[in-house]
Amino acid sequence: MINLVWLKRDLRLQDHAALHFATQSERPILCVYVIEPQYWQLPDTSKRQFVFVAQALRSLANQLEQLGGYLLIRQGNVVDVLTRIHAHAPIHTLYNHQETGNSWTFARDCAVYSWCKANNIEVSTYRQQAVFRGVVDRDAWQNKANAWLDEPCFSAPKNINSLIKHHDGIELLNSYCGDDDFEAQSAQIGQHISAQQTLHSFINQRINQYRFGISSIIKSPTASSRLSPYLAYGLVSLRQSIQQLHGLPPLAGNRNAILSRMHWHSHFVQKLESEPEYCEHAVHRDLINLRADEFDEELFTRWCQGCTGVPFVDACMRYLHEHGWLNFRMRAMLIAFSSYQLWLDWKKPAAFLAQQFVDYEPGIHYPQVQMQSGTTGINPWRMYNPVTQGQKFDTTGAFIRRWLPELDHIPNAYIHTPWQYCGLKTDVYDKPKVLPEIALRQAKEKISAFYKKHVQYTETKRVISTHASRKRSSKKRTEKKNEKQLNLF
Repeated sequence: MINLVWLKRDLRLQDHAALHFATQSERPILCVYVIEPQYWQLPDTSKRQFVFVAQALRSLANQLEQLGGYLLIRQGNVVDVLTRIHAHAPIHTLYNHQETGNSWTFARDCAVYSWCKANNIEVSTYRQQAVFRGVVDRDAWQNKANAWLDEPCFSAPKNINSLIKHHDGIELLNSYCGDDDFEAQSAQIGQHISAQQTLHSFINQRINQYRFGISSIIKSPTASSRLSPYLAYGLVSLRQSIQQLHGLPPLAGNRNAILSRMHWHSHFVQKLESEPEYCEHAVHRDLINLRADEFDEELFTRWCQGCTGVPFVDACMRYLHEHGWLNFRMRAMLIAFSSYQLWLDWKKPAAFLAQQFVDYEPGIHYPQVQMQSGTTGINPWRMYNPVTQGQKFDTTGAFIRRWLPELDHIPNAYIHTPWQYCGLKTDVYDKPKVLPEIALRQAKEKISAFYKKHVQYTETKRVISTHASRKRSSKKRTEKKNEKQLNLF
């Protein structure tokens, strides 16, 4: 009999609990990754993500080989793949990590665990984030999270007694099985050496720019940690990274700033774990129909293409197309602009952005999208003014001109508001359908009318109890703040 290590978003050797415990017995090990066509055809997955995963798997295969281990890659339904493996080499225990993904991956995991139970196969599942299944008391979550993050990390195994003696199925990584062509020409590389170099350069040099550079569209590509794709697919361990950062001096607050955001990582993923419907409908149930009956497909298409007529918004979107990454503030601006100025229901914009992000992490993405689009009911409305955002972070318009060359003829004084310039060539760059300040005023009026008619504080209290952070204020203060917000309109 064998121990099977089922790899998903945990593509590393260090601090890998499933691999660590699988190698503790004398049974042969089989490391398996399954390429699932149905997953790669979902509306929130894309080729750019597959390319990153394929790079990571090739890199992991090389690392496994150095320890005597080998990687089996198969394509298809996971249960079907496991059934075939079990027929040839009976599985004693399936080792895997607890994944907090979209509804599809959750259903997939349930099907696998049911198959294991039916075939008398033991299942050992381990967390790789400070995220807990079942009913979670948010008042006690922070202490539980900190306790787990402080636990010692697992070392990479010294050797692996592999069932197979060569990598099998690596060639499957050459063929993408999705139906999109979203490639990012300048994306980060999914290799472990790239992950370690990124972590090393941040800890030893770039962290000095962090606090005052992460919001800038110009500075953030180097000031940000850039660990997000490596954390999303498990090339580096969140816990190990946090512990390394704790060993640094404060560096004028930069260390504490990044540590705070790394702790937010699990805080947000816990939201999706506690309420999987977060990726399907508004978490505040009174807000499900806030924008449901109004969706302008033309505006959505222009937003996706970076052709809204608002230069800073369009430049950020086109940058994302090329790099598969964007800093947090500009991600927030893109979804807020789609939600307020364009009045688009959040689900289709959320799926499109997920496809664009190489570092797509469902537990981060969907709670953030709902927060920025105003459907949580417990967060302030983040109605970004894209003109003032551009003027603040791209004062001279250099970033806009880099990504919107059709605006080269626009003087600096009008680069953020080209619709005010009489020489605008509308055949190459059209004006916005509705000017941003007018669209924002209309959005406020719609929200006010909807809140007065549909939103009840009992549902707001439920969201606070289930999801609100307890770190900065007590539950009572959070409730009071949100009661005031209900009365703003």
